[in-house]
Amino acid sequence: MSQNQNTLIAGVVVALIIGAAVGWFAYPSMNPPPTLEGYVTEESYNALQNLHDNLEAELDDVEGDLAVANAALAKAESDLEAAEAEIAELTMPKKVGLIMATGGLGDKSFNDISYSGCQMAKDELGVDFDYVEPTAIAEYEGYIRDFAKAGEYILIVCIGFDQSLALDVVAEEYPDQNFALVDMVVDDPNVASLTFRAGEGSYLVGVVAGMMTETGSIGFVGGMDIPLINEFYYGYKAGAMWANPAVTVSEPVYVGGWADPTKGKELATTLIEQGNDGIYSAAGKSGLGALEAAHDDGVMAFGVDLCQDYLYPEMVASMTKRVDIAVFEMILDALVGKFQGGFYSGGISEGWIGMCRLPEEEGLWEELFEFEHDPLPADVLAKVKEARDGILSGDITIPTG
Repeated sequence: MSQNQNTLIAGVVVALIIGAAVGWFAYPSMNPPPTLEGYVTEESYNALQNLHDNLEAELDDVEGDLAVANAALAKAESDLEAAEAEIAELTMPKKVGLIMATGGLGDKSFNDISYSGCQMAKDELGVDFDYVEPTAIAEYEGYIRDFAKAGEYILIVCIGFDQSLALDVVAEEYPDQNFALVDMVVDDPNVASLTFRAGEGSYLVGVVAGMMTETGSIGFVGGMDIPLINEFYYGYKAGAMWANPAVTVSEPVYVGGWADPTKGKELATTLIEQGNDGIYSAAGKSGLGALEAAHDDGVMAFGVDLCQDYLYPEMVASMTKRVDIAVFEMILDALVGKFQGGFYSGGISEGWIGMCRLPEEEGLWEELFEFEHDPLPADVLAKVKEARDGILSGDITIPTG
């Protein structure tokens, strides 16, 4: 093939390529894509549009439901965390702090029965407790503050009127800490002040002493010359004279403290030498000396706070001051979140005060201390019941002095 022919063929090929390219780019504008006109009716188009709108609405609903579900899930997760925290708190060991009165354990009276209330809470409610035994009033504030500072006690129980000043200071420092005070009032919203109408139980003891005396004279040994202890004396005296108007109740004598049984015995011995054949003692551990003196001299003795009749054969009856029940009730309230500060007063009607020779109590104490009372004379027991019923009905008014 000649050179000229080759050149001609190449030119034709290039021209064809250029023409094809121009046709390719020009086709869309010269030949627009087909439409649905003539193929889709207006009715079908509207149906498709409605379907589209419905699908969009359903999608919006699903997205709304999803947002609500996510919010509910977040709340459920938050509630679960709170419940787990509450369960953890509830399953943590609950503790009570007990600050005893000077004299400590072993007084077979005030401190021992307070300790019993905490032990009852441990046995029945699973509440553990720590306790301290101060030997001087000056130690109270430090012990109360140490317990409060620990922040681990649902309730701190302070035993004895002479803790009131120290508690008043610490209760204001720790307003979120619950306290209970036995035998005195502290006017702070986080303090439950527990008082006992001790004259009611002492009145019943007086009935027994007044009816059973042979010398016609009975005596009283108190821990301190204060209104709290004088309430025991005046109730005792009133009950004796109600049951036996001819009885003489000697003027009270006082040890001056709660942990001096030697002095208590000396005072009781003097009363016995003066012709008193019944000795009622309300003096904590000091009172144990007075009861011992009655035993040594073979005269009637009357205990206090808990049943002390098991100590000696000469013990006839004991006024029962159920600090254990009052403390237990306060611990229970604190445990279930119902604790309230304020003034509480309990007597026979509340079950906070009694006398161990009452039929409803006698078996309890005999089982606890594993002993058996000598029966009271029938007329004495009848008079005790009459006095109890009179106190409950309001027919008998107890003097407080």
